[in-house]
Amino acid sequence: MLRDIAFVVPAHAAIEGEGMPIRRAIPARSLPLLDPFLLLDHFGPVSLAPGLDAGIPDHPHRGFQTLTYLLQGAMEHKDSRGGHGRLAPGGAQWMNAASGVVHSEMPMPELKEAGGVIEGLQLWINLPAELKGMEPGYRDVQAEEVPTVALSGGALKVLAGTWNGVTGPVPQLRPFAYAYLELEAGGSFEHALPEGWNAAIYVRKGEGTTGPADRAVKEADLAVLKSEGGGLRLATETGLSALLIAGQPIGEPIARYGPFVMNTDAEIHQAFEDYRAGRMGVIPA
Repeated sequence: MLRDIAFVVPAHAAIEGEGMPIRRAIPARSLPLLDPFLLLDHFGPVSLAPGLDAGIPDHPHRGFQTLTYLLQGAMEHKDSRGGHGRLAPGGAQWMNAASGVVHSEMPMPELKEAGGVIEGLQLWINLPAELKGMEPGYRDVQAEEVPTVALSGGALKVLAGTWNGVTGPVPQLRPFAYAYLELEAGGSFEHALPEGWNAAIYVRKGEGTTGPADRAVKEADLAVLKSEGGGLRLATETGLSALLIAGQPIGEPIARYGPFVMNTDAEIHQAFEDYRAGRMGVIPA
């Protein structure tokens, strides 16, 4: 049995940080969140002329995790807890903001100097109340650490959770799954999903069909799947690449404002106070 599409959210365009163009699928007017997922941004592709910059300079977070998967370019992460990583295409960066951290995501100096294209996907994953106060953490996952599942007519990059018997390297504070799928013309992929998990497909490029009724999805669409049913299926006649996400809902109240996601408004006010007081630290020079 396959899950059908509940609804499709077209990603909307915006600008973040130092002129980084994004297409934001979550949150949207029709989809404020997809528990446990809080935000999904497709940043770029943007072509940097030599000497120009586009990234997200120093900013705080509290109460959730971030997972960034780089498709093109070279990015550098720095944070106030000592985390530092350099990312190449096919690699990922996982950060647990938890009790609070200040970080930056900027093009590598050599990319800024020579120019080039940057593109990637960033997902925010919520934390339950019991984990929001834990110590922050960071891990970068280089491209060679990401397992690839060979498919008939395609390939699947497994970053988190288990797909086709292969488990990804991204840490699991709560159960979720994340994989990047590339299908050639005429290719298809099917995967069973845990009962009760929320799931969605974001089409980065190309077009295809999903579900038992073969409903169409195209570039920059987020297809949110119905909660009932078994697995997901994606097929294409022309070729596509897509992000596949699924996660166990937390089901707790959510208070969010800008870079902070907590359970109550009082906790949001406290987060701002802690940040202004410097209790989330500063990024070392």
